[in-house]
Amino acid sequence: MKNSRATYAHKSLVLNEQWTSANPPVFDKSKAQDHIGIDRLVIRPQYRDLREALHLAQGGTAGRVHKGMLSFQAQGRILVPNATQAASLEDKEKALRLAFDPYECYRDSPSTDGVYALSWLEPTLDTTNYSTGWMPVTRYVRPVGQPETQWTITDQSYRQWAVGLVAPDPRLYDTTPGSATVTTPFASTNLVNKGSIAGPLRVTITMSAAGASNFTITRSAISFVLDLTGLVNNDVIVVIMETSGPFGVGKSVKKNGTAAFSRKTSGPTTWLDVPAGTTAFTCANTTGVTSILYEWGHARP
Repeated sequence: MKNSRATYAHKSLVLNEQWTSANPPVFDKSKAQDHIGIDRLVIRPQYRDLREALHLAQGGTAGRVHKGMLSFQAQGRILVPNATQAASLEDKEKALRLAFDPYECYRDSPSTDGVYALSWLEPTLDTTNYSTGWMPVTRYVRPVGQPETQWTITDQSYRQWAVGLVAPDPRLYDTTPGSATVTTPFASTNLVNKGSIAGPLRVTITMSAAGASNFTITRSAISFVLDLTGLVNNDVIVVIMETSGPFGVGKSVKKNGTAAFSRKTSGPTTWLDVPAGTTAFTCANTTGVTSILYEWGHARP
């Protein structure tokens, strides 16, 4: 983030504006002393485990581990060209406070619990997938409080700031999810997750007529089954396989935007994700199906 522009989706706040939005980023000298900058990120991964002493004098079992929310703090400075531009300094601080106000974030997007995308570019040696040597990445975060600011009376050309953030989904994603559309004859499709850990999956099924009672999507011997009977032309079924930053609240099935969870007929452990690398997805019993759109997150720790 240090040498790239960063954007926070709530109120479209632009940070590190001294770097252009080009990929790779280009330094904009005119903004060198006129921007809201991020100088430092302190990341704190959180875990939950179930440690058990087993009533032994020494030792025990470490127990299961669950990854929790990711918390981190962003720190930086608000800069203006000189101390005579106090009004600009105040305006920038107001914009920063509004964008990172947790109440306003929640009020503007209750469906995501006030979580918004924080996006930037990171340098990478993977020029096969990222030809410019820069990777567009996103974390989905909500502030824990308004930014704290610190300033001095003697120098009105800058103001230090810091804000705490929490990411309910601790994964780092490519800014643009992967996608693949499958139509008749609905052959096996390879989904490529360019990340290093399993990513979330959203499936959109468009119908032309009533479907089968056992429409099935399978990957790695796990089969997800839906009842598509009783549907008509242009009905759309959307399945979000897990709660995640890119796709929101998961383990949901909707028909034309309305909850239709009863259409899922496979067991509770059949929700699918997209493992790192290349994975084949197949579908069967596709009567009445016009197209299947797979969308997935390229995920990293």
